[in-house]
Amino acid sequence: MRCGIRLVIGALAAAAVASAGACSQTETSITGPSASGDRCQVAATSAPPMFPPPGGQGAVTITTTRDCTWSIAADAAWVAIGGSRTGQGDASVVFTVSANPAPAPRSAAILVAGQSVAVSQQAAPCVFSLSRTGDTVGADGGRLAVGVTTLNGCRWTAATAAGWIAVSSGSSGDGTGTVGLSIAANAGAARVGQVNVAGQSYTVSQNAAAAPPPPSPGPNPNPAPPPSPPPPGAATHVSFEGTIANLGGRCPNLTFSVGGTTVVTDGSTNYAKKTKCDDVRNGRSISGEGDVQPNGTVKATMLEVNGDDH
Repeated sequence: MRCGIRLVIGALAAAAVASAGACSQTETSITGPSASGDRCQVAATSAPPMFPPPGGQGAVTITTTRDCTWSIAADAAWVAIGGSRTGQGDASVVFTVSANPAPAPRSAAILVAGQSVAVSQQAAPCVFSLSRTGDTVGADGGRLAVGVTTLNGCRWTAATAAGWIAVSSGSSGDGTGTVGLSIAANAGAARVGQVNVAGQSYTVSQNAAAAPPPPSPGPNPNPAPPPSPPPPGAATHVSFEGTIANLGGRCPNLTFSVGGTTVVTDGSTNYAKKTKCDDVRNGRSISGEGDVQPNGTVKATMLEVNGDDH
C-alpha cells in the first residue's frame, strides 16, 4: 500500500489530509497566489506634465504592490527613458525631453503596465536673424541680397517705404530664405533707406551722384587790337580840371599836373576872363582844354584859374 501526505496552503486558510497505513514515501508541494494578472493594480503619474521648448527632465512615479512587476516605454523618440525599463513594486523612473526644433507644440505618451501617461512640450519660438544689418551702394544703384535665418514653419515678410528701394524677390518666406533688393540710380545727394525684413531693420546707404565735370575751356578770344594812333598831324583835343600840382617853368612856358594829366603851356596858350599866366600856382583850382602831344602831355590851348590857393 502506498501512502502520501499533501499539504496545501492558501492565502487565508490551510488544510491537511493524511492517510494511515504502511507508507513507503512522502510528497509535499506549496503553491502561492499568482503575482500577475488582474490582481496587480499599477498607477503611474508624470511630473511635470508640460515642458518648455528647451526640454528638460521629469519623472514617472509608479505605485503598485511590491510583488507586481511592470515595464515602461515612450512612444516618441524625443522622450528618453533613463535607467532600467522594467521593475517591481513602487518606483520613480527619470525621463528626458529634448529641445523642440519646430514652432508647433507636440505631445507624447509614456506607457507603464498598459497605462498611458501624457507628456506635452511647448512650441519653439520663432527667432529671426539677418546675414548682415546693412550695405552701401554707389550712385549708379544695383542689386543687393540679404539672408534670413529661422526655423522651418516660421513665416516672415520684407517691405520698405523708400521709393528708390524695391524688394525684387523674397518678399515673404517660411523658414530660412533670401531677400533680393533693387536699388535705383541716385541723381542727387547721398541717401539712406530702411528695409524691414522679418521684423529686423536692414539699412541701405547710397552715395551721392558725382559732380558734373567743369566745362572744357574754349579757345582764347583774339585780343582787341590797340587803338589806332591818330593820323599824323591830327591832335586829340581834351578837357581837364582839378588842382594844380608840381608846377615848374616860367611864364609863358609852364609845366604842371592836374589830376594825373601833365599840362604844358607856351606863348600860344589863351587865358580866359581875368586869368593870366602868373595866376597859375600850386594848389589853385584850374580848368582848361588842350591837345594831346605824342609824348602824352597836353598842350593847353585855353586855361582858367578858379579861386585862391587851397
